[in-house]
Amino acid sequence: MAKRIGWISFDSIGRSCLEAAAEAGAEVAGIVTLPGPPRPEVSGMCRFDDIAERYGAELVEARNLNDPECVAAVRRWEPDSLWVVGWSQLLRDELLAVPPGGTFGMHPTLLPRHRGRAPIPWAILTGLARTGVTLFEIPDATADSGAIVAQAVVDIAPDETATTLYAKCHQAHVDLVREFFPRIAAGDAPRIPQDPTRASHWPKRTPADGLIDWETRAGHLDVWVRAQTRPYPGAFTWAGHRRVVIWSARPEPGGPPAPAGTVVGHHPQGVLVACGDGHLLVREVSVDAGPASAGPALHPLLPVGTVLG
Repeated sequence: MAKRIGWISFDSIGRSCLEAAAEAGAEVAGIVTLPGPPRPEVSGMCRFDDIAERYGAELVEARNLNDPECVAAVRRWEPDSLWVVGWSQLLRDELLAVPPGGTFGMHPTLLPRHRGRAPIPWAILTGLARTGVTLFEIPDATADSGAIVAQAVVDIAPDETATTLYAKCHQAHVDLVREFFPRIAAGDAPRIPQDPTRASHWPKRTPADGLIDWETRAGHLDVWVRAQTRPYPGAFTWAGHRRVVIWSARPEPGGPPAPAGTVVGHHPQGVLVACGDGHLLVREVSVDAGPASAGPALHPLLPVGTVLG
């Protein structure tokens, strides 16, 4: 069986999938990850030093997978297959040519639908009732278009947050690796071509895209906050020169009329803010990248009459 693998990842899902592959019989030859400590703007980023030591694997830190030094390291490992789980850069032909058993990736949607970036926030923002995770082959330098090995469906609850959906997709990734790595190693895993006429694409999101427009209806701002909460950078607004990231909120009936973005009242669970239609109860925030505050602790941070936006 072709069990020797190279692994490329910088996030917690990729780390868990690597452990699942090892438990399923993989021999981990080497790992490529990002350099430096985890950064808050890189969602889910974690370190792989200890896991590389555990498996006796070489650890290579790289920002560009296609740099000659990185390609040379992967060649040195002589992997039967290469796995990319949690890395947005496209692999070029020189790297893809290394493993004789192919290169495999994972994407948290049901391909060919919703290729592209930020799939977990977009799934909530667009109101999907279900999404999923796809394990697929990477034959060339295109994004999310290779033959499908397997898929898992993930239901999205009406009150889903990015935190809870990330956890569901995390587990679905692990389950697929655990089930299908042995079949890939044995050479009998499925290869189902994607239908390009069914493909759709989600665009990249940046932290700046989380800016709140308080003229929006409260019900949609609830979705806006839930879709971008941890482990993502969060929906945010401004209180004067202070940047306020809102981690948790919910629509709240009632409340006095006021211009959109005005803090109109204090509540045991937070502060009440007028929206374009309705009111949003803001329950947890961070101000200027400081620690999170919730409930009554928000009252001195956001006094009644503060105008956000």
